[in-house]
Amino acid sequence: MREIENKLWDKARKYIKILEIVPFVRMVSVCNNLAFGLADEKSDIDLFIITKSKRLFLVRTFVTLVFNFLGVRRHGNKIHQRFCLSFFVDDSVLDLSKVAIDNDIYLAYWIKSQVPFINDGVSMQLLKDNEWAKKHFEDENDFYIRSNEILPIYKKHNFWKRFFEFIFSGFLGNITEKLLKKWQIKRASNKAKLVHENSGIVISDHMLKFHNVDRREYFKDLWTKKYGDLKINDERILKLYS
Repeated sequence: MREIENKLWDKARKYIKILEIVPFVRMVSVCNNLAFGLADEKSDIDLFIITKSKRLFLVRTFVTLVFNFLGVRRHGNKIHQRFCLSFFVDDSVLDLSKVAIDNDIYLAYWIKSQVPFINDGVSMQLLKDNEWAKKHFEDENDFYIRSNEILPIYKKHNFWKRFFEFIFSGFLGNITEKLLKKWQIKRASNKAKLVHENSGIVISDHMLKFHNVDRREYFKDLWTKKYGDLKINDERILKLYS
């Protein structure tokens, strides 16, 4: 298990670094199974991406094009060890309690376990805006401790990032964002209609979340059966699936 995790972390380091050129990105972090320490040979690499306000759809287009060009984006049956680009938010909706289910211990641990590779400091705002999740932890201070100690590689003065932000900051950026938003929301909404269980799908002006299989109810039931009312710590999470 450790060997495949190391392989996936190395792949994350190699390819996420390329996203430093993408304009209006504030954070790109690894989340879900790899961040939980539960990855296996069939795992993909889930990314959570925070963008600047009013540039969500532009960023998603840039990121998708880059990873498509590199041949590492998850799509169709091409899943294993590829990047899953299924969760984007802009920095106006960092409070994720709005998409939480009742007693959402999965989301609470998911927020705590983010491993940012690109980060302009917004990760601390994410934690601050989601302090509601602290109540789910045995030690509330543990909410602020990353489960993986990987330093961000964000470069504030990346030339291409600054160049693209200059080009797309004004009228051109506004009109491009508007057109991309109209196209992507229509396309995503049509796809969402084909999904039987869509509780993990959110399509809005400020959030795009495409989790066709929402594991949170399953995770909550599994936790209750194994631990009852006990609260989260890393040891219990790792043993949950054992």
